Amino acid sequence: MSSRGFGITLLAIVAVAASGSVLDVMEVDAAQYAGMARDMLAQEDWKRLYFRGNDYLDKPPMLFWLSALSFKLFGVHNWSYKLPSILFAFLGIYSTYRFTLLHYCTSIARKAAILFGTSVAFLVMTNDVRCDTMLTGSVITAIWLGSAWMEQRRTWQLIGCATAIAAGMLAKGPIGLMAPLLALGGDLLMRRKWDALRDWRLLLAPVVMGVLLLPMAIGLYEQHGAHGLRFFFWEQSFGRITGENRWKDDSSVFFFTHEVLWQLLPWTPFVLLGAWKALRSVVMRNPMREYVSISGALLVFIALSLSQFKLPHYLYVVVPLFAVLGAWAWEENASRALGRLQSSVIVLLFAAQLFLLIHCFREGAWPWILVTIAAFALYLRGVLFSKTDPFQLTARSWCIIALGVNLHLYPSLLRYQANAHAGRWAKEQALGRDQFFGMQVAGTALDFYAGYPVRWLSDAEEARAVIAPGVAIYTDQQRMDELVEAGLPPRQVQAIDYYSVQLIGLDFILPSSRSTAIEQRYLLRY
Repeated sequence: MSSRGFGITLLAIVAVAASGSVLDVMEVDAAQYAGMARDMLAQEDWKRLYFRGNDYLDKPPMLFWLSALSFKLFGVHNWSYKLPSILFAFLGIYSTYRFTLLHYCTSIARKAAILFGTSVAFLVMTNDVRCDTMLTGSVITAIWLGSAWMEQRRTWQLIGCATAIAAGMLAKGPIGLMAPLLALGGDLLMRRKWDALRDWRLLLAPVVMGVLLLPMAIGLYEQHGAHGLRFFFWEQSFGRITGENRWKDDSSVFFFTHEVLWQLLPWTPFVLLGAWKALRSVVMRNPMREYVSISGALLVFIALSLSQFKLPHYLYVVVPLFAVLGAWAWEENASRALGRLQSSVIVLLFAAQLFLLIHCFREGAWPWILVTIAAFALYLRGVLFSKTDPFQLTARSWCIIALGVNLHLYPSLLRYQANAHAGRWAKEQALGRDQFFGMQVAGTALDFYAGYPVRWLSDAEEARAVIAPGVAIYTDQQRMDELVEAGLPPRQVQAIDYYSVQLIGLDFILPSSRSTAIEQRYLLRY
């Protein structure tokens, strides 16, 4: 990949991330975290975390700290909430490049960076922003600097590694430490670089991490006592394996096996090939340039699979390492058959995009239908008749698809995030805390866009006590009927279509069944 092609593709990735940054934050997690960051700024209490006015003990504070700081600098917007996390994601691209360059040639390093930045995982993590985006950028930075220190032994590399590990722990907990240790430890074991453990400067690492974690630890102890410290350093992450953590589900140990396939699109064939060849080299004891990527990707994948609670975004942390394996496989093992398989993936993605645009979400879609058809035609021309680099062709085609997702498909979905629209309506109407209520319905987006935690009403009698001229209640069909039966009919009624867009299903995607999947929410004005 030429430097010019590399730069152009990076700019395309920036354009994709920027196009998604202005979209509404999604429920449940992203909208909750955005609301908590806004409340942190309003309360000017940076050591303690609160959710809807109650003590909060679940996630570490870095996302809230940095998003609150972004709100302070730029105002409360969708993009200002996402900005710190997007910067960490691009730090991840840079660190993926630098790590790969440490062990491979420039061409593979550029491919690894682009492969990560043009994955489905990167598209989602820079739009539906949770703690895992910062974790991913921090972990691959720690791995790059830790691996560089093992190779070159420069003190700044060790301090940088410790700083990145602390950032990862401040983002998501002990996984920020364990993921780099598993990756670097596997490489140390396979290459028997035991002298790295005898360097006295290693003692600097825990000191740096301790200093950086101290403000969080003080806040945890002041707010939650010793339990807060135990929760953060043990129960939050390791407790999901031992069963001590309250979060449990019935997901299989193979849950991430299918998740990894779509998160690594459009590069899945080459990533799987790279992982297979690296794993075979480990088993056969064939020498490799580095074992960090395969040990980190595999061991963290296994650890996550053993957790008793799993969500797709937990896998983001190893996507950069899979990207390195995919770039290595592309460079070293390209063949006509694999090229055809990769082309088939892109053709299927274009076909899926056109199906969604033409059949499922066609309102206002004509510009993107034409753009997608033109991009598809250029892709086929490049594959069949020109000498365009297939890697660049794949990356740029994906960027066109991703722009269509951010500029048309996501907005089409978010039209049905009724909680966000209701909260924004309340803010536009200048309704204060004592004028806007949710009756048996609520949502984190409702709070964020209203500008405050919306008070909950349980029944018609609670509503009777607060109803006055100018008051508005956000509710569903059943509770609206209860209010009318209780003699509390509203002066005005505004209906909003509602669907849990973060849990999108086929019944909603297909227009023929969408009406059965959509619920109605109502804004009742008194």
